[in-house]
Amino acid sequence: MIRNTITNSSALFILFIVSILAMSALNSSHAFPLQKGRIISASNLSLSYVQSAKTGQNYYDTPIQVDSAPTTLFIHGLDSSSQTWQGVQASLKSPSIAVDCRGCGHSELGDPSSFSAEALVQDVKSLVESHEFLKNRPFVLVGHSMGGRIAMQYAAAHPEDVAALVVEDMDIRRRGLESNMIENFDYEKAISFEREHDSLESLKNAFEEIGYPLKMLDKWIAEGRVEKKSESYWSGVNPAFRALCYKTIFDSDCGVASWTKIAKYLNDDSNNKHFQVHLMVAGVGTVCDDENVRQMQQIMQNIQEGKPVMSTKLYEQGTHSIHNSMRDEFVNDLEEIIRVANE
Repeated sequence: MIRNTITNSSALFILFIVSILAMSALNSSHAFPLQKGRIISASNLSLSYVQSAKTGQNYYDTPIQVDSAPTTLFIHGLDSSSQTWQGVQASLKSPSIAVDCRGCGHSELGDPSSFSAEALVQDVKSLVESHEFLKNRPFVLVGHSMGGRIAMQYAAAHPEDVAALVVEDMDIRRRGLESNMIENFDYEKAISFEREHDSLESLKNAFEEIGYPLKMLDKWIAEGRVEKKSESYWSGVNPAFRALCYKTIFDSDCGVASWTKIAKYLNDDSNNKHFQVHLMVAGVGTVCDDENVRQMQQIMQNIQEGKPVMSTKLYEQGTHSIHNSMRDEFVNDLEEIIRVANE
């Protein structure tokens, strides 16, 4: 028993060191170091983000004025944070910002009763209005999984801000609470989850009580989703975000509504600004329903009268997080999207 405890502790320590070295490698090899930032949102929440940008540089092989180069804004999914985008940010040639949604990473959750799709959109808008690389400059908006839903909502509410919309492995169908992939998920305990614990054992117990498999936590430590502080452990993963997203966003018709609103905007010739929409679908373990993807294409096609505003790409070897499982191809495709958006 003692030997197993020592072995497990050693393994966790090694995983933690590997995650630190990985982050250091990213920063050392990247021309634009990853820098953390923080804002106070319109709802008076402290929201964190990670940026990768440097002024006074050309971001492409061909000369482009920095003032015109669009920034990419990344929005993560469930059980995640801005951390998931570090590898992509380290590879991009253009400036980028990855936000921690409320309750995730190092952002405050606030009052759970005020959690809504509209509140999440307003959080992003607060960042846009306060950051020099986003304010009054159309940007490429990328959302993964649940982040894709938030990105849709944002593009529907503020289409004038968007230079291109990229939705990574997410459709628009309604998902009830029973579709939650975490079996026996305790929503009440999830909403009251404390992100800081004195020990890994305490943190594991908290996740286990909610319904998470413990093997997931070891994976999160290796990836940097759980951080070792001086005298405690901090979880960038917040089950409350999963619980509240299911209750207020997934279990609603906001996906269809926002997608239809985007299509109508793009079909309005009175708008001076239009943008391309890109849907990226994983070939392995996708959460996208084939029929629903066809519905998304049909909504755009019907309203757009055949205009090519939406592209769909299947990444046959990509898992749900395409940006990590097929990073090189993802980055190459994203850089082309950025280049076209900059024309």
